[in-house]
Formats: sequence, structure tokens, C-alpha cells
Amino acid sequence: MGVPQPLYSAMRFNFLYVDRYIFHRDWYYPESSIPYCLLRYMTRGSALFIIDGKEYQIRENEIAYIPEGCRLECHGLSDEIEFISIRFNVTAQLDNNDFLAEFFRIPPVTRKTDETVLSYFWEVYRNATGNNSGKLFRIRGNLELIIAYLVEQDPEAVKEESQHPLADLTLSGIRERISHTTLIKRDPRIQAVVDYLVAHPTEHYNTERLSDMAQMSPSTLRRLFKEHTGKSPGEFISDLRMVTAARLLLISNERISAVAYELGYSDQNYFNRLFKKTFGVSPGRYRKQSRE
Repeated sequence: MGVPQPLYSAMRFNFLYVDRYIFHRDWYYPESSIPYCLLRYMTRGSALFIIDGKEYQIRENEIAYIPEGCRLECHGLSDEIEFISIRFNVTAQLDNNDFLAEFFRIPPVTRKTDETVLSYFWEVYRNATGNNSGKLFRIRGNLELIIAYLVEQDPEAVKEESQHPLADLTLSGIRERISHTTLIKRDPRIQAVVDYLVAHPTEHYNTERLSDMAQMSPSTLRRLFKEHTGKSPGEFISDLRMVTAARLLLISNERISAVAYELGYSDQNYFNRLFKKTFGVSPGRYRKQSRE
């Protein structure tokens, strides 16, 4: 395809989180701005994803790509809905556009998939929830394999160089365009903190501890963390704890109050409100529906 090397050099994928979700027909995710990229593989059932006002029905064995910064709304369409969802961000945008969609032509929905790409999703999930010492490398490797697979499925992405978006530019023109590519600030110290949070979601954190981990002042931490993840440290940790709570509700018989306390919430009513805001149903109903 003749992709200029500077584009590859400017681009990195930073894994943030992965989880397996199980919902029922009444699942509803209210319209929200998404501060990271999402890849969702529908392993069972179907759902309606509304991405920036456009409706897409995602069925079993199909993949939805939801770009950073878009508006997303979801509705369940089948009695049972199950999908694996990966969150990540990209270190560069081309002319302030969605890098993966605009340049590599990854579509909002990939309709035809096979067991190969599903195995990549499962590997990301298994390593994120396991204790393998090399799991972060395996997660990032399989994330890139997923993206490579999606790029290769689109015949439009394998055009002759004369048809390529940058084909009409000279080498100096390409360099000029790359020089204006938005390089999103992804500090490696912040990524190290994110990696630790993902691996240890039930630990208790405060600003002082996170600042010590990143070896920077609290104000610098808050600023760089927001630039890196799209959320403040508190928002990110809260979101991470909600998906951890959902997993605990599925795989254990612990009381909801015990799950809340384990994740640092002494007020169960507050925990219930946060959970419902995230998943659209109460913790009790989420557990009940997943086991029906």
C-alpha cells in the first residue's frame, strides 16, 4: 500500500482496558462522549449502536469500531447480548481526523469475521484477567493483530499507491503533512500508572500515591492523565471499578455490599447509583439477568 514510514513512526496504540459484558434486551447505554477508542466483538445476540447519530445494528460475530471523541448510544435488541470490549487510545491523529478510519479505512462495523480475530479478542481478555508476567506485552501484541485484521478486511484499504490518500503528495509534502499531524500527548509515566491500575483495580488509590508512582506533582499528574486517557484519575478509577464490579457480580456469589466495600465504596447506595449510571441497571438486576 506504500504507507509512508513517518505515519507508522507517529502512531502508537495504548491499551487501557478490556472486559466481557453480558446484558439483556432492556440494556440501554445513554448517549455519551467516548474519550478513547473502542473495539467491540459481539459474541452473542445483537444491539443497536448509534455512533455520532448514525445507527448500526451489530450482530453476532461482528465488530464495532468506535473512535475516540465520538458520541455513542446503545440499545439491546435481543434477549441476550454479550460482547468483548477493548478500550485503547492512539498517539496520533491525521489532520485532526480519526486516524484509523480516515487513513486505514477501518469501518464502523466489520460484518464478516472468522475465528482468527475472535481468538485475538479472547487473548486480550484472558491476559488482562490473568497473572502472566508478560501479559501487557501479549495484550498490546494482540490489540495490534486485531487492528491489522480489520485493516486487511477492507478491499478499499489495499489500493494501488496511485489511489492512496497521500499519493498525490511529494516526499516533502508528506513530511509537511506529518509535521501537522496532531500528536496526542501520551506520557510513558502515565501509561505505567494506567497499566498498574488495570492490573490492580481493587486497590485503594489517592492522588499522593498516584503522584509517587508517576514521580510527578499532583497537578502535573492530573493534567497529563486527562490528556492521556480523556478522564481525570478519579473518573478513570471509578470507571475501572465499575467494570470490575460487574465481573465480580458475574463470577462470585458475594453480597453486593461486600463487592462495593472491596472496591472502596462504604456507601452501597452510592455504589448502586454509579453502577446503574454505567450499565443502565442496578447491580442486583445485572447479576440476576446474567444468570437467567
